[in-house]
Amino acid sequence: MWPCERLSTIDSTQREVLRRLSGPGAQPGGPFGLWTTAQTQGIASHGRRWVDSPDGLACSLGWPEALCPLGIESAWPVRLSLITIQVLEHCFAGLRGRIGVKWPNDIMVGDKKLGGVLVSRHHVNGAWWLVAGIGMNLSWPAVPEVDRPVTALTDLGVRDLMPEDIVAGLSTAVAQVCSVSAQTTYVDGLTEEFSRRDIYADQLVVVVHPVSGEALAQGINRGCSANGSLQLEVDGVVRRISVGELSLRPASIVHREGR
Repeated sequence: MWPCERLSTIDSTQREVLRRLSGPGAQPGGPFGLWTTAQTQGIASHGRRWVDSPDGLACSLGWPEALCPLGIESAWPVRLSLITIQVLEHCFAGLRGRIGVKWPNDIMVGDKKLGGVLVSRHHVNGAWWLVAGIGMNLSWPAVPEVDRPVTALTDLGVRDLMPEDIVAGLSTAVAQVCSVSAQTTYVDGLTEEFSRRDIYADQLVVVVHPVSGEALAQGINRGCSANGSLQLEVDGVVRRISVGELSLRPASIVHREGR
Protein backbone atom coordinates (compact mmCIF):
# COMPACT_ATOMS: atom_id res chain seq x y z
CA MET A 1 0.00 0.00 0.00
CA TRP A 2 1.23 3.49 -0.86
CA PRO A 3 0.97 6.27 1.75
CA CYS A 4 -2.32 8.17 1.46
CA GLU A 5 -2.95 11.43 3.29
CA ARG A 6 -6.42 12.61 4.28
CA LEU A 7 -7.15 16.29 3.60
CA SER A 8 -9.88 18.13 5.52
CA THR A 9 -10.88 19.93 2.32
CA ILE A 10 -9.29 20.75 -1.05
CA ASP A 11 -10.30 22.19 -4.41
CA SER A 12 -9.24 19.03 -6.23
CA THR A 13 -7.18 16.08 -5.07
CA GLN A 14 -5.81 15.72 -8.61
CA ARG A 15 -4.67 19.35 -8.69
CA GLU A 16 -3.07 18.95 -5.28
CA VAL A 17 -1.15 15.86 -6.39
CA LEU A 18 0.22 17.85 -9.33
CA ARG A 19 1.09 20.80 -7.10
CA ARG A 20 3.07 18.54 -4.82
CA LEU A 21 4.82 16.96 -7.77
CA SER A 22 5.74 20.07 -9.73
CA GLY A 23 5.26 23.10 -7.49
CA PRO A 24 8.13 25.33 -6.30
CA GLY A 25 10.70 23.28 -4.44
CA ALA A 26 8.90 20.02 -5.14
CA GLN A 27 11.03 16.91 -5.08
CA PRO A 28 8.89 14.00 -6.28
CA GLY A 29 9.72 10.80 -4.50
CA GLY A 30 7.76 7.58 -4.54
CA PRO A 31 4.07 6.92 -5.15
CA PHE A 32 1.56 8.59 -2.84
CA GLY A 33 -2.12 9.41 -2.54
CA LEU A 34 -4.42 12.14 -1.25
CA TRP A 35 -8.08 11.90 -0.35
CA THR A 36 -10.95 13.88 1.12
CA THR A 37 -14.70 13.84 1.59
CA ALA A 38 -14.88 17.62 1.06
CA GLN A 39 -13.73 18.44 -2.48
CA THR A 40 -14.92 21.75 -3.92
CA GLN A 41 -13.76 21.80 -7.57
CA GLY A 42 -13.30 18.23 -8.72
CA ILE A 43 -12.09 17.41 -12.22
CA ALA A 44 -14.08 15.09 -14.49
CA SER A 45 -13.12 13.75 -17.89
CA HIS A 46 -12.58 16.10 -20.84
CA GLY A 47 -11.93 19.08 -18.57
CA ARG A 48 -15.44 19.14 -17.16
CA ARG A 49 -16.26 19.71 -13.51
CA TRP A 50 -16.89 16.65 -11.38
CA VAL A 51 -20.09 17.21 -9.36
CA ASP A 52 -19.38 15.77 -5.93
CA SER A 53 -22.09 14.45 -3.69
CA PRO A 54 -22.19 16.41 -0.40
CA ASP A 55 -20.55 13.43 1.24
CA GLY A 56 -18.47 12.05 -1.60
CA LEU A 57 -15.07 10.42 -1.70
CA ALA A 58 -12.38 12.03 -3.84
CA CYS A 59 -9.11 10.11 -4.00
CA SER A 60 -6.07 10.67 -6.23
CA LEU A 61 -3.00 8.49 -6.56
CA GLY A 62 0.27 9.51 -8.22
CA TRP A 63 3.09 7.20 -9.26
CA PRO A 64 6.03 7.18 -11.72
CA GLU A 65 5.10 5.59 -15.03
CA ALA A 66 8.41 3.72 -14.89
CA LEU A 67 6.85 1.49 -12.22
CA CYS A 68 4.23 0.17 -14.63
CA PRO A 69 4.66 -3.21 -16.31
CA LEU A 70 4.71 -3.23 -20.10
CA GLY A 71 1.47 -3.30 -22.08
CA ILE A 72 -0.72 -1.60 -19.51
CA GLU A 73 -0.37 2.09 -20.37
CA SER A 74 -3.55 2.83 -22.34
CA ALA A 75 -5.60 0.30 -20.35
CA TRP A 76 -5.40 2.19 -17.05
CA PRO A 77 -8.87 3.82 -17.26
CA VAL A 78 -10.57 0.47 -17.81
CA ARG A 79 -8.32 -1.31 -15.34
CA LEU A 80 -8.84 1.26 -12.60
CA SER A 81 -12.62 1.07 -13.07
CA LEU A 82 -12.51 -2.69 -12.51
CA ILE A 83 -10.15 -2.29 -9.54
CA THR A 84 -12.57 0.18 -7.96
CA ILE A 85 -15.48 -2.24 -8.34
CA GLN A 86 -13.46 -5.07 -6.80
CA VAL A 87 -12.46 -2.88 -3.85
CA LEU A 88 -16.07 -1.83 -3.22
CA GLU A 89 -17.25 -5.43 -3.28
CA HIS A 90 -14.48 -6.42 -0.88
CA CYS A 91 -15.40 -3.62 1.54
CA PHE A 92 -19.18 -4.11 1.27
CA ALA A 93 -20.28 -7.69 0.68
CA GLY A 94 -23.85 -6.61 -0.08
CA LEU A 95 -22.67 -4.97 -3.30
CA ARG A 96 -21.29 -8.13 -4.86
CA GLY A 97 -22.70 -8.71 -8.32
CA ARG A 98 -24.54 -5.37 -8.37
CA ILE A 99 -21.91 -3.00 -9.78
CA GLY A 100 -21.06 -2.67 -13.45
CA VAL A 101 -18.89 -0.57 -15.73
CA LYS A 102 -19.54 1.60 -18.77
CA TRP A 103 -16.59 1.93 -21.09
CA PRO A 104 -14.14 3.27 -20.35
CA ASN A 105 -14.35 4.71 -16.84
CA ASP A 106 -17.84 4.95 -15.32
CA ILE A 107 -18.82 2.89 -12.28
CA MET A 108 -22.49 1.99 -12.68
CA VAL A 109 -25.38 0.35 -10.87
CA GLY A 110 -27.91 -0.36 -13.59
CA ASP A 111 -28.21 2.87 -15.56
CA LYS A 112 -27.16 5.02 -12.59
CA LYS A 113 -23.66 6.35 -12.10
CA LEU A 114 -22.02 5.57 -8.76
CA GLY A 115 -18.55 6.93 -9.50
CA GLY A 116 -15.88 7.46 -12.09
CA VAL A 117 -12.16 7.44 -12.65
CA LEU A 118 -9.79 9.66 -14.58
CA VAL A 119 -6.17 8.83 -15.43
CA SER A 120 -3.79 11.50 -16.77
CA ARG A 121 -0.11 11.53 -17.71
CA HIS A 122 2.30 14.33 -16.73
CA HIS A 123 5.97 15.09 -17.34
CA VAL A 124 7.52 16.14 -14.03
CA ASN A 125 11.19 16.98 -13.54
CA GLY A 126 12.36 14.75 -16.36
CA ALA A 127 10.08 11.80 -15.59
CA TRP A 128 6.57 10.76 -16.57
CA TRP A 129 4.00 10.36 -13.80
CA LEU A 130 0.49 8.96 -13.83
CA VAL A 131 -2.22 10.60 -11.74
CA ALA A 132 -5.42 8.66 -11.15
CA GLY A 133 -8.49 10.36 -9.73
CA ILE A 134 -11.36 8.30 -8.31
CA GLY A 135 -14.66 9.91 -7.37
CA MET A 136 -17.29 7.97 -5.47
CA ASN A 137 -20.77 9.04 -4.36
CA LEU A 138 -21.15 8.13 -0.71
CA SER A 139 -24.56 9.76 -0.18
CA TRP A 140 -26.94 12.23 -1.86
CA PRO A 141 -28.96 14.03 0.86
CA ALA A 142 -30.78 15.97 -1.89
CA VAL A 143 -31.52 15.33 -5.56
CA PRO A 144 -28.36 16.36 -7.46
CA GLU A 145 -28.43 18.83 -10.33
CA VAL A 146 -26.74 16.64 -12.91
CA ASP A 147 -27.81 15.53 -16.38
CA ARG A 148 -27.79 11.80 -15.74
CA PRO A 149 -29.23 9.31 -13.22
CA VAL A 150 -26.92 8.84 -10.23
CA THR A 151 -26.79 6.73 -7.12
CA ALA A 152 -24.71 6.55 -3.95
CA LEU A 153 -23.45 3.86 -1.60
CA THR A 154 -26.08 4.73 1.02
CA ASP A 155 -28.79 4.34 -1.66
CA LEU A 156 -27.49 0.81 -2.14
CA GLY A 157 -27.96 -0.06 1.52
CA VAL A 158 -24.37 0.52 2.67
CA ARG A 159 -24.14 1.59 6.30
CA ASP A 160 -21.20 2.44 8.57
CA LEU A 161 -19.20 3.89 5.69
CA MET A 162 -15.46 3.93 6.25
CA PRO A 163 -13.99 5.76 3.23
CA GLU A 164 -10.47 5.17 4.51
CA ASP A 165 -11.00 1.45 3.87
CA ILE A 166 -11.88 2.18 0.24
CA VAL A 167 -8.78 4.35 -0.12
CA ALA A 168 -6.55 1.69 1.41
CA GLY A 169 -7.99 -0.92 -0.94
CA LEU A 170 -7.45 1.26 -4.01
CA SER A 171 -3.88 2.10 -3.04
CA THR A 172 -3.04 -1.53 -2.31
CA ALA A 173 -4.55 -2.80 -5.57
CA VAL A 174 -2.77 -0.27 -7.80
CA ALA A 175 0.50 -0.88 -5.95
CA GLN A 176 0.11 -4.61 -6.58
CA VAL A 177 -0.28 -4.03 -10.33
CA CYS A 178 2.87 -1.89 -10.30
CA SER A 179 4.79 -4.46 -8.27
CA VAL A 180 5.16 -6.58 -11.40
CA SER A 181 8.53 -6.04 -13.02
CA ALA A 182 8.52 -3.04 -15.37
CA GLN A 183 10.24 -5.28 -17.92
CA THR A 184 7.42 -7.81 -17.82
CA THR A 185 4.41 -7.67 -20.11
CA TYR A 186 1.32 -7.49 -17.93
CA VAL A 187 -1.22 -10.12 -18.91
CA ASP A 188 -4.37 -10.95 -16.98
CA GLY A 189 -8.11 -11.35 -17.43
CA LEU A 190 -8.96 -7.70 -18.15
CA THR A 191 -11.06 -8.41 -21.24
CA GLU A 192 -12.99 -11.23 -19.57
CA GLU A 193 -13.62 -9.22 -16.40
CA PHE A 194 -14.72 -6.19 -18.38
CA SER A 195 -17.13 -8.27 -20.43
CA ARG A 196 -18.64 -9.70 -17.26
CA ARG A 197 -19.15 -6.22 -15.81
CA ASP A 198 -20.06 -4.32 -18.98
CA ILE A 199 -23.63 -2.98 -18.63
CA TYR A 200 -23.91 -2.56 -22.43
CA ALA A 201 -22.29 -5.83 -23.49
CA ASP A 202 -23.43 -6.98 -26.95
CA GLN A 203 -25.86 -4.06 -27.24
CA LEU A 204 -26.25 -1.47 -29.98
CA VAL A 205 -24.33 1.59 -28.80
CA VAL A 206 -23.23 4.95 -30.14
CA VAL A 207 -19.83 6.53 -29.59
CA VAL A 208 -20.38 10.26 -29.11
CA HIS A 209 -18.34 13.36 -28.47
CA PRO A 210 -18.73 13.89 -24.70
CA VAL A 211 -19.23 17.66 -24.93
CA SER A 212 -21.14 18.25 -28.17
CA GLY A 213 -22.97 14.94 -28.12
CA GLU A 214 -22.21 14.43 -31.81
CA ALA A 215 -22.57 10.79 -32.84
CA LEU A 216 -19.26 9.51 -34.21
CA ALA A 217 -19.89 5.79 -34.69
CA GLN A 218 -22.61 3.22 -34.09
CA GLY A 219 -22.32 -0.52 -33.72
CA ILE A 220 -22.51 -3.53 -31.43
CA ASN A 221 -20.43 -3.31 -28.27
CA ARG A 222 -18.10 -6.33 -28.30
CA GLY A 223 -16.20 -5.45 -25.11
CA CYS A 224 -12.69 -4.10 -24.81
CA SER A 225 -9.29 -5.27 -25.99
CA ALA A 226 -6.30 -5.92 -23.74
CA ASN A 227 -5.12 -2.31 -24.24
CA GLY A 228 -8.48 -0.89 -23.13
CA SER A 229 -9.84 -0.04 -26.59
CA LEU A 230 -13.55 -0.43 -27.25
CA GLN A 231 -14.31 -3.20 -29.73
CA LEU A 232 -17.18 -1.90 -31.84
CA GLU A 233 -18.71 -4.14 -34.48
CA VAL A 234 -19.80 -2.05 -37.46
CA ASP A 235 -21.35 -3.85 -40.45
CA GLY A 236 -19.81 -7.14 -39.35
CA VAL A 237 -16.32 -5.72 -38.89
CA VAL A 238 -14.86 -5.06 -35.43
CA ARG A 239 -13.19 -1.67 -35.07
CA ARG A 240 -11.00 -0.72 -32.14
CA ILE A 241 -11.73 2.69 -30.66
CA SER A 242 -9.11 4.04 -28.29
CA VAL A 243 -9.81 5.78 -25.00
CA GLY A 244 -9.81 9.50 -25.65
CA GLU A 245 -12.25 12.30 -26.36
CA LEU A 246 -15.12 9.85 -26.62
CA SER A 247 -18.08 8.63 -24.61
CA LEU A 248 -20.41 5.66 -24.93
CA ARG A 249 -24.21 5.76 -24.96
CA PRO A 250 -26.85 3.10 -25.62
CA ALA A 251 -28.32 3.72 -29.08
CA SER A 252 -31.87 3.84 -27.69
CA ILE A 253 -31.08 6.92 -25.57
CA VAL A 254 -29.14 8.73 -28.29
CA HIS A 255 -31.91 8.20 -30.84
CA ARG A 256 -34.59 9.24 -28.35
CA GLU A 257 -32.73 12.49 -27.65
CA GLY A 258 -32.40 13.13 -31.38
CA ARG A 259 -28.59 13.14 -31.44
